[in-house]
Amino acid sequence: MRIYVRVRVLGTRNLAVFRDARRWASTNAKDSYEGLKCGVEIHLQLDTKTKLFSNSRTSFQATPNDHVSYFDLALPGSQPILNKHAVLLALKAATALNCKIHRRSMFDRKHYFYADQPAGYQITQYYHAIASDGVLWLQRRDGISSRDKLGIRITQLQIEQDTGKSVYEIDSDKTYIDFNRTNHPLIEIVTAPDMKTPQEAAAFVHKLQILMKHLGVSTGEFQSGAIRVDVNVSTNGGKRCEIKNLASINDIIYSIRAEYSRQLNQVSEGRAIESVTLGWDGHNISVQREKEGSLEYRYIPDPELPPLLLSEDIIRKTRENQPKLPDELIDELTAAPHSLNLANAQTLLSYGLVDYYYGIYKILEEADIKGKNAANWIINDILGIVPVGEEKLLPSVVTPSRLADLIIAQKQKTITILTVSEIIAMNVIKYFLQNQGDHRATAEVIDQYQLTAMGDSNILEAICSNVLEEHSDLVELVVSGKKPSAIKFFIGMVMKNGKGRFNPQDSEATLKRILTEQHPEYANSQK
Repeated sequence: MRIYVRVRVLGTRNLAVFRDARRWASTNAKDSYEGLKCGVEIHLQLDTKTKLFSNSRTSFQATPNDHVSYFDLALPGSQPILNKHAVLLALKAATALNCKIHRRSMFDRKHYFYADQPAGYQITQYYHAIASDGVLWLQRRDGISSRDKLGIRITQLQIEQDTGKSVYEIDSDKTYIDFNRTNHPLIEIVTAPDMKTPQEAAAFVHKLQILMKHLGVSTGEFQSGAIRVDVNVSTNGGKRCEIKNLASINDIIYSIRAEYSRQLNQVSEGRAIESVTLGWDGHNISVQREKEGSLEYRYIPDPELPPLLLSEDIIRKTRENQPKLPDELIDELTAAPHSLNLANAQTLLSYGLVDYYYGIYKILEEADIKGKNAANWIINDILGIVPVGEEKLLPSVVTPSRLADLIIAQKQKTITILTVSEIIAMNVIKYFLQNQGDHRATAEVIDQYQLTAMGDSNILEAICSNVLEEHSDLVELVVSGKKPSAIKFFIGMVMKNGKGRFNPQDSEATLKRILTEQHPEYANSQK
């Protein structure tokens, strides 16, 4: 079989991912969306090692059609085997969304014919889902501007299987199918039409992404297709139209705006709104087909899958083992004693580095150094050099003790401020990431690279004297007072010649002392 794979290139990472939320709010604050109602249907790929009803691996980096079982291809005689881990992840999601969890749920067949669905139906939970009647609360910091707090109702959360991936050959009418994605476990989260502006819909999806990633339910990445969003839009109580397969937060915002305008224009022209399925190409809305109803999908209970029965014990344990949720962590990080600004707190959360920060914070506080320094280091220095997607390696490779030792060394002037910058520039952190078998302490690496600050005043004085002698013409300008700022140049040269191992303040004091001894008039210019 000939296969073509479409590759997406990831864009530059935005460290303060939540800052976009405030931008969405400010961008739309002056717009009026009277009569607008939006609901969303979100498909999230569960982060499991195997598929929903087979033992095939869930890998999207593999060769096309390399992880495919008989059941994935719907070969006659193959039987479904339910992935228990997928059920547990669905339970975690439902619990965090305050859903009512049903001890008895069932699987149904949703019939439709398409090349990437070899069985001719999708296994889902239409009639009896695993959970329903939940809510996710939005606050102003999440990116809503019209209300202080907004609860988005979750009408249903159901488990279902993913389809294959269609790949279209450029300049040809050929389509190729990669079945690696077929039967990947999903949860579909369906909301009530509680969102009345585009930014409320965007804020909901974004917060759900962060929540699911925090829980380990899903990566929630648009780029890889781990999250796909459909939006239902209606105006003034009219029929709803569905925009399918939105692939970014911006797509959600701009497609809702476009559909709202389309419906208003259609009504103003005296034409009725028909319930249709829409497409969005990044710029324009287009009608794809009339919207299907449940009768057209011919839902029936799946005869090969018995009811899914959950014990009270497993439901109780899921609730008891639920970690602190993002809202609670943000409240902790922005309050004393941490007192981080909102952007830093949200960045730590978005990359799953809150516990990492707490570990460094504790070590620094025990060393009588402000623990909140850890946040600046992680966000401004470390994340800037860690390759995208490898942030999860930080806690185990650049351990809290390693990074804390580095911060302590800088604060105690064991190494100079310039040297700390050189440590980053010389890729010591990358060294740890690339040499995960090296478990040496930070101090040993500092010694290896000869980064320890030097306290030998004789060596410092010799370097300072050489610098002044080599730049005698500039010395005259400094001594005469014509160019006093040139002292900074001398300091820089001392730090360069000393390979950053001298304290800048000590270097400046030594330079000024030598200038005063050699040129008494320099002392007068300093008064």
